[in-house]
Amino acid sequence: MAEHVQRRMRMYGNITNPRKEGVLGLSALASIIGVVVAILVFITMPLGVWVQSFVVIVGAATMIGISWDGRNGRKKFEEVLGRRHFKKAEDKGFTNYAGGPTSQLPGGDFPPVGILARTELVGTTPAGSRTEKAMIWNPSNRTGTVIFSVQSPGMGLLDQESIDLMVDQWGIFQREAGVSSSLVQVAATTQATRDPGNRLPDAVRVTREQSQVADTPAFAREAMDEIVADLNQGVPKIDQWVAATFTARPNREAGTGPRSREDLAEDISTLLPGMLAQLKVACGGTVSVLGMDDVVDQVHTAYNPAVAPAVETARLAGEGTGLTWGEVGPTNAKLTPGWWEHAGYFSKSWQMYQPPAANFRETGLAGLLSAHGVFEQKRVTLLFRPMSPGGSQKAVQDQVMNAQFGNSQKGKKPSQIKKVALEKAEYSEREQAEGAAMVRFGLVVTATVDDPTKFARVEAILRDQAVSGIQLRLRDCEYSDDAAFAFGLGIGSVPKDFTRLSNTLRESV
Repeated sequence: MAEHVQRRMRMYGNITNPRKEGVLGLSALASIIGVVVAILVFITMPLGVWVQSFVVIVGAATMIGISWDGRNGRKKFEEVLGRRHFKKAEDKGFTNYAGGPTSQLPGGDFPPVGILARTELVGTTPAGSRTEKAMIWNPSNRTGTVIFSVQSPGMGLLDQESIDLMVDQWGIFQREAGVSSSLVQVAATTQATRDPGNRLPDAVRVTREQSQVADTPAFAREAMDEIVADLNQGVPKIDQWVAATFTARPNREAGTGPRSREDLAEDISTLLPGMLAQLKVACGGTVSVLGMDDVVDQVHTAYNPAVAPAVETARLAGEGTGLTWGEVGPTNAKLTPGWWEHAGYFSKSWQMYQPPAANFRETGLAGLLSAHGVFEQKRVTLLFRPMSPGGSQKAVQDQVMNAQFGNSQKGKKPSQIKKVALEKAEYSEREQAEGAAMVRFGLVVTATVDDPTKFARVEAILRDQAVSGIQLRLRDCEYSDDAAFAFGLGIGSVPKDFTRLSNTLRESV
């Protein structure tokens, strides 16, 4: 008699948004200001009631100012600061950019722009390899980034056990990344590009030319042409890559000192074989480290979508583009409050401001990653910041203590949200004790179109895709679409190095 075994469906979740609890429903920072105001009122008693009133009014105004909620999870003062910084940059002419020989750039080139302007492309040779690979060096924050090209077969032909193994291996990869003292960020990017219609015919043409077979039967040639015509109907091009960013700064906890660019490249080369092996299991396909030409072409087509067909044709022919890192940027760019214009195209970005509260399947992001005809390019980038074992332990302990404080305030019955937050914190503590690692992560979605009037439809599509299967909440990166574009490229920009508010202060607001 056959025995039927029902397999339990895996669910994932327990994602929390770090926030420090205050008293009486206030944020931690507002509570601290309230305590300071109370102390100042007591101290200024000899100075009279007018001084005390002034202290109370200023303190109350400050508490209201930092507690006033804006749109989409922002505080009102954050919106005001964003507009003010944009206006200041606009008045100084910093929102307009022009590259090339007629610009004010010292070399007259077309380098990356904005926060990537000072980056350099250098070579590194992984252990056991004879081929030089690319490392993007950023002297501003002393980081080096290597990019892995990932070609996964997808989940359509995989059984559930294989899928679960891939998810497990990705978790192991994140945990091992936290052990490395120099790795500061892992970025996983999926890019869907509109097919201009010549990629598949060009591939067939180049293959025919390289085969050098002159007596191909007419029937076979006509059949192949018909198949190509049938398949070449708006098929999007999907590219995926994982970028690992390492720092050359000293790490007191690990006992490492500052390193030069060459020293960092050598250290990275010893880690690449192990990372390649882990990523191959995690994706179920092939993984390779991108070379110099690959990185240049990839970034160039992101800044200049119009040249994508020409770049693809040159790469298929085996000749390459011959471009350098100083030529990957756009010819011109302009930042507006609603989007970033570059080389005749328009890009707008959205960021996750509220993680999914409920559990989800491994296919939760499938909708958001899928292609759509309205986009010229769409990139979805997950930015991971794995924490060290010591950092993970401290983070979960702080999370538990914060949740307990929120549930134990006298005279106030804890809400179901606070009870669930405590359960999640205690569960995270148990997982961390069993060997799991805490990982901070964010998500950036960048859409590029040829007409800014399409953004209303684009935003509606993205919001529908974001809540399908995973319940993500997205908000636009107003006044900072140029920086968000750089983060969304997934080539080593670390958001925490450019924020005006520290994590501790942001969690307290």
